[in-house]
Amino acid sequence: MKLLAWYDQNKRSLPWRLDRASLRDPYRTWISEVMLQQTLIAVVIPAYQRFLEKFPDVFTLARATEDDLRPVVKGLGYYRRFGMLHRAAKIIAEASPQDTPAWPQTQDAWRALPGVGEYTSAAIGSIAFDIPVPVIDGNVERVLCRLADIRQAPNLPALKPRYRKMVEGMLKNSGAMSRPGDFNQAMMELGQRVCTPTSPNCGTCPLASGCISRKSKSQHLAPAPKIRPEYQDVRLRMIVAVRRNPKNELEVALFRRGAGQRFLKGSRGFWYSELVDPCAEFAGSFRHSITRHRITADVQILQVSFCSKKISPLAHMTKENPDWLPVEAIENELISSLDQKAWRLTLRQLLS
Repeated sequence: MKLLAWYDQNKRSLPWRLDRASLRDPYRTWISEVMLQQTLIAVVIPAYQRFLEKFPDVFTLARATEDDLRPVVKGLGYYRRFGMLHRAAKIIAEASPQDTPAWPQTQDAWRALPGVGEYTSAAIGSIAFDIPVPVIDGNVERVLCRLADIRQAPNLPALKPRYRKMVEGMLKNSGAMSRPGDFNQAMMELGQRVCTPTSPNCGTCPLASGCISRKSKSQHLAPAPKIRPEYQDVRLRMIVAVRRNPKNELEVALFRRGAGQRFLKGSRGFWYSELVDPCAEFAGSFRHSITRHRITADVQILQVSFCSKKISPLAHMTKENPDWLPVEAIENELISSLDQKAWRLTLRQLLS
């Protein structure tokens, strides 16, 4: 198969890709697929290596706490996926006898785990277990649209069955059938490096001879632009509470966000609300996006008197007691870029 021959010659060296002669590790594949969700490869590579150093196997990950996990995935965003990854690791570890991982063996079994959907289960199944199932991401959708000269938005839900049928037909090739994981990775890499959105390099494409849009010279029409999601505008008030302890050292309040919070559940950061409080000192505003929300965050600094009692002076506002940390420790504690942006604004105000 020309596509696999091209892939063997041109595939990138990525830390989660093992030579076919090596023992394939479902754990490495699983971790990489979770990290690559909505995240660029260049950002994932150092985080992936850092993750495996800290959690080299599913049992180490299962024994860890979410507080152990969060600093390792700092900067990747979309942190809810790592909470689900942690829960799934515990399920696998509990079902495994004598420290031998009891990996799910089918796509449906993988999908039963927290955070594993159709795409991720197909990727793990094909790459780690040679299950001949299609793995279709945005890059593959673009390749398929050009192959069939589909001049519609590639992310139209109505096109998904057609994509699946096309890839299933390609997987019937004996070469692809014997190497479904490599075939799926080759399709993705072809879209990333050759069949690019604006400047497809058709002269080097291994599928060029069967590409209808190339024959029609309609690569600029297939596919049409993606349908963009609608965003909801949200305004948040973020409170950075500070106090002086008895040694006159500056401390900052961090809160653990519960399940009732709208954004960043389970993370630790600054208290926020969608209500406005004119009493605290205004430090500035910034814009930020989380999933389909465009956030305008107003940062306010609240000076709090030191209190040795168990009940925090902030309890009337937040209904929760924060952790008070030294100011020099805050930057390393903040996982979310939302909190990091708020902290940079606060520092400018405190140091001015």
